[in-house]
Amino acid sequence: MPPPDDRALLLVARPTPAGVDARSLSALAAAVADHTAHPVRIGHLDQAEPSIHSALDEIAADGRHAAMIVGLAIPEDRYLTTWIGRAVANWRETRRHDLDIRVGTALSSLPALAEILAGLGGTDGTPVTAAPSGFRSPAWSILQIPQRHLLVCRGPRCTAYGAGATHRALAEATRGTTTQVTPTGCLGPCNLGPLVIDNPAGHWHQAVDPAAATGIAGAPS
Repeated sequence: MPPPDDRALLLVARPTPAGVDARSLSALAAAVADHTAHPVRIGHLDQAEPSIHSALDEIAADGRHAAMIVGLAIPEDRYLTTWIGRAVANWRETRRHDLDIRVGTALSSLPALAEILAGLGGTDGTPVTAAPSGFRSPAWSILQIPQRHLLVCRGPRCTAYGAGATHRALAEATRGTTTQVTPTGCLGPCNLGPLVIDNPAGHWHQAVDPAAATGIAGAPS
């Protein structure tokens, strides 16, 4: 087993399709780094970059021999935990690297966390000052149907297969057009990814790398 001081700490988030607050996530990583001598990195299970695979690639390239992965979910997210394990297994199989990878204790099982959350009930908190206008804005009542809609799978496996670069290539190639590009959760036949669905034609495109994405964007639906 590698010595503890040779370990990197990898914080893994599972963002929603709407995105994750990257600034807050980076701030959390910086705060954790202030309390440890280990290098701290961020990874995403799906939807965003860097992926778990990319983060582990960087840790290995740094010459580290061990990584501790901490899933950022309260309460524990079984989907996150399960797919972290699967992502690590795939990384080991495809990279054939002897990096010692372990998963830390679930945050929600730590007694100190329960104590902190319970203590919040005795604080003053912050008054809610948000306006309710967001629920009645006319802008949210207009149905805008694009002439063409490209759905990009950003599930765990497609993300590991490079869907981030595919998504960026599609977004760039369709900028200023009547085509809308939307990232989605898992679409199903994951081993054929990155997947792109071209609507309204209903075409499913398999193994779409950035070059193929540019071709799809320029082709008629």
